[in-house]
Amino acid sequence: MENIHEFENIPKIDKVKQSIRKLKQTEFPRYNGENVEDFVSIISNILEREFNLIPNIKQPFKCNSFLTKFFRARELDAISSINFIREHSYPPIDIVGMGRCNFPKYPVFYCSNNAFTALIEVIKNYKNKNKKFCISKWELIKTEEELLFESFLQVELPKENNFNMLKEKIQEKINLPFEKSFNQKLDKEREEGLLEYLKYLDSCFISDNNYSLSATLAYRALYANHNFRTDVLMYPSVQTLFKGVNLAMQPNFVENNLKLTRLYIVELDKQDLDSGKINLTFYKYAEVEKNIIMWKEISENLEHYHEIIKEDFGEEIE
Repeated sequence: MENIHEFENIPKIDKVKQSIRKLKQTEFPRYNGENVEDFVSIISNILEREFNLIPNIKQPFKCNSFLTKFFRARELDAISSINFIREHSYPPIDIVGMGRCNFPKYPVFYCSNNAFTALIEVIKNYKNKNKKFCISKWELIKTEEELLFESFLQVELPKENNFNMLKEKIQEKINLPFEKSFNQKLDKEREEGLLEYLKYLDSCFISDNNYSLSATLAYRALYANHNFRTDVLMYPSVQTLFKGVNLAMQPNFVENNLKLTRLYIVELDKQDLDSGKINLTFYKYAEVEKNIIMWKEISENLEHYHEIIKEDFGEEIE
């Protein structure tokens, strides 16, 4: 009976639309330095009161498959000691402020699977031209270990976004957990309601300007107090007009599963997001050799470095 009750608690499409309209007419509480757990509970209670549940759709995958390389960018002048690997990772706890996927004092590792996306996401904070940036490349340490992945992509994505397949996969398999747990499918109204609810939650990673809702959902995923918490979280990149994606990673996962392999010093000369054309000047390149960052001038051997740059930035680079 308990399972049937939980099953029937899943809201139908009309109820979901009504709740979304209601929530859009009000503003979620803003985080003002209170206990993070208490604040997350407040936001979670608002959602549960309206929708009866908060879905957490996680997907396990092996560390030697799927996503294997990640890029993170920082403004060069903001780096104190460029030859320390730690400088290129997630920020120290004491300087972490409010972010789209984190609360103050709760760092996450922001990055992208695409070097251009990582750079464009950081450039938005610097309006001045002639700024140099450091792009770091991180790779998964290949093991047989499973990691937990969660995506927030149930929004309108352009065809250029390579992760449309993930969005579609969730839509196709939305009934699978209920078939396993309850031995029955959602009726059409509940299936539509759950998908509409997911669209609403995922859209907050685009539209939530004060980060109350997006940071809460990310905290529930990345800082959950159990061993089924999310390692890697994916959401659309607004700065690339949703053609790319951003990633937020749990710090403990980064420490145990990622290694820094390459770095670039670049300057953005010009960008056209509509056409996807970006003009970059590459100044320096580095490889990590026995935990030492070894810098080289790119101009010294252009042909050799051009192949490496194509490998990391894509075939379309000139």
